[in-house]
This record gives sequence, structure tokens and C-alpha cells, in this order.
Amino acid sequence: MQPSSEELVIVVTGANGGVGFGICHRLLVQLSSPRPSDAKPYFNVGRDVARELNIPERPPDAGVTIVMACRDPKRAQDAREKLYRLLDQHIAKLRKGSDEYKYASAFRKSVRLDTEKLDLSSVKSVLDFGRTVSQKYEHISHLIFNAGTATFSHLDILGFVWDLLTHPINAIEHPRRNIQVNGVLSKDNLGFTWQCNVFGHYVLYRSVQPLLAAHARKTGAPARVLWMSSLDAEPLFDPKDDWQLTKTLHSYNASKYQIELICSELERRTVEAEEEGRASSWPELVAPHGEFHHYIVSPGITSTNMSTLLNIPIPGWRYLMLTAFLIVRFIGSPHVLMSLYSAAVAAVHLALVPLQAIPTVRNTPHISPADIEYPSWHSFYRKFTNRRPRVLALRFGAENDRWGNDHPGVMAVPVWEEHPDAGETLLERFERLYQAFLKAEEDAISTGDRSENGQARNGHAS
Repeated sequence: MQPSSEELVIVVTGANGGVGFGICHRLLVQLSSPRPSDAKPYFNVGRDVARELNIPERPPDAGVTIVMACRDPKRAQDAREKLYRLLDQHIAKLRKGSDEYKYASAFRKSVRLDTEKLDLSSVKSVLDFGRTVSQKYEHISHLIFNAGTATFSHLDILGFVWDLLTHPINAIEHPRRNIQVNGVLSKDNLGFTWQCNVFGHYVLYRSVQPLLAAHARKTGAPARVLWMSSLDAEPLFDPKDDWQLTKTLHSYNASKYQIELICSELERRTVEAEEEGRASSWPELVAPHGEFHHYIVSPGITSTNMSTLLNIPIPGWRYLMLTAFLIVRFIGSPHVLMSLYSAAVAAVHLALVPLQAIPTVRNTPHISPADIEYPSWHSFYRKFTNRRPRVLALRFGAENDRWGNDHPGVMAVPVWEEHPDAGETLLERFERLYQAFLKAEEDAISTGDRSENGQARNGHAS
């Protein structure tokens, strides 16, 4: 865990439901323990990190603030109250008088759950959020970019049933029958799914970047930015003329792959600046001295309210889906999680484990995209049979065994060989668009017009 008695300030987007709620729940349970299981080194990084590190126990009253960044204030408040109840229930199960009970009780008195309004489909809302948290908090230790959406229209039921009968694991892990629509725009005239899943989080990162650096200065421990991807991540877009994902019929999958491109590019530049002193073409985007690092995480496959967007017209369909999940998990899929708490294991592990215990592409060369069995309908199917693929980044995902015992996992994200510089190109486009919105916002403030905001021209940077 963080080797400091300083308060942790953890921002979780989309925290009122789904995996975001599960992350908050798991953080509370784990941090209420003097020895969190999720903070123990799990992966083989070529050294015995657990023995090398002598990390002092965090005082229970050091303070933890979880900032629940949500679009709906009422749902956020309801989730906040439920999280407090769940923490109280967890503490009540501990043996009274034990060290664990005393620690958890002291933790309960100091922990804070704050709610803040954040609508990722509005750049104005994201910028307002950045200003608000910058006034309320001196630093941020973790950004967990969990919130996401999709423009599903329906589920191709017959096609899905066929896939489930003929390729059950692939049908669940890499579904191809979730039909999406294209051309959906946000109020900022940007690709809706793209803005909610990727660009909105990028704007948030840039808006609170000084608070991440402030955490490193105060504590000596780097802050962490966790970008939520998915097993569905796939390069199904044209990076030249559809980078906002308005033309592709797979905007959700493409947005998750863009997350991996952006995250890996930011981390690559951070490492180069820290270790090699190499100047970045956009030096303001990264931490030049390793003040914060970026990681890709995934919740695996779990049941959330996003599935309601599929408009399945079958009574009791949710129970049928859960039954299919159980069967697929039992026959061999490690990626199907039956609870939101379990789906949060990778994100919470990456948030709490010592940085030295987190694998990187360099210290785990044995992890390869060739280890993944992609289905015949996937972009990467049989791409790596005749050559060893290059690795873009590592994705840390929630996994469990057939009995539901959860643990973090890791898999390699392959380089998009057709467009190997896609991450760099996207990052520069993101930054130009971000700067265009900042300029429009400044102009709107100077003229006294801050309606739903000064937009960049046609939603695009020149």
C-alpha cells in the first residue's frame, strides 16, 4: 500500500452503480483491514517484492476519502448511504475486541464518501468538476476511470443463442451479437460513446493533473491513474477519419481499445521522461519525474445495468443470463465474475499493491498476446500464429476460478500493426481538442456566457 500516513483521495467515476460501486465497496472493505489482501504482491515480476519491501502499516485514522463522481446526484447519494451500510455490516461481522475490529472501527470514524456531479458527455461538466475538486482537495492519490456507456440498439437473440451453443466461452467473453448504432453525438457535437468513455476521462485527467503531482510531492509515493478497459476492446475503427467513433458500428469496442492506446502512450512517455530524460513532444501531458503512472484494468464479464441497453424482450432474461454466466465460468472461463465486488479485484489490487509489484511489459516478457485464444470473428484471430507479436501494454483483469475465488489476472494487449503509431496520433488529437475546449471556455467566461459551453468548432480541433 501507499507508504505514507497521508490521507488517500480516490476519485471513482460512475461510482453509483455497476463496477464503480463494486470498486468503492471493495476499497472500503480492504482499507478497513490492517493487512489488506488486495495489497499483497500477486504477480511474478522476477523478484520477491514482498520480502524486499518493508511497508509500514497504515494508521487506521490516516484518512481515506472516496470521491464518487456521478451524473445523477440522487443516485449518488443513495449509493453513498448503501456503501456506509455495507461497511458497517462488514465491521459487525468481525470478532469484537480483536485487532481487526479495533482497526476497522477506527477506520470507520475517519473514512469519507463524498459525491460530486460529473457528466462525461459534457466537457463543461468535466471542467467544472476539475475546478470543484481542485478547490476541495489538496491532492488526489488515485483516479479510477470506470464510467462508460454504449449505444446498443438490441441483442441479436438467435445469433447469440447459436454462438452460445457452438462457442459458449467466446460467446460470453467476446460477444458479437450486441448490436450498436452509429452516428450518435453528444451535446458537444462529439461522438457520444467516444466522449463518455475516452475523451471525457482524458479531459478529467488533464483538469486534475496538478493534484496528482501534489500527492507525489506530499507523500513521496506516485499517484495512480486506472483506465477501465474491457475484454471487448478491439481496433474496429478508422484512425484517420473516424477517431471519434461516429461511423463505426462498434463504437463501444473501439472506445475501449482507444483507452488502451491512450493509457499506454501516456505511460510510455512518462517512463521515457523519468528514466531516460527524453523530452516529450507534449511535455505537459506526463509526469516528468514519475509523479503518477497509468494502468489498464478490466472488470472481466459481470452483470451490470448496461445490459438493459440491449432491450431484450424476454421475461426473466437476466436470470437466463446469470445462468449462462455460471455455466461458462464452470466449464473454464476465468473472466466471468458473479458479483460486482469480485469484478473490482483487479482495479483495487492495482490501486493498493506496491508499484514495484506491478508487472510491466519489460519485466514480464513471457506474457504475450499469442496466449489468448481469440474467436474467429475477432480482429486478432490467428494474427500471431507465425510470429511473436509486439506488446503494446498489459491489461489487468478480474478473474476467478470455477468456484468463484477471485484474483487479479493479466494479459498482453497487442500492438495494432496496421497502425502502430495510433496511440501517439490520438493523444495529440485529444490534446488539441482539449486545448480548443479550454480556449472556448475561457472566452465564454470572459464574455459572461457559460451556457452549455463554448464548443470547439463542430466538435473538432483544427
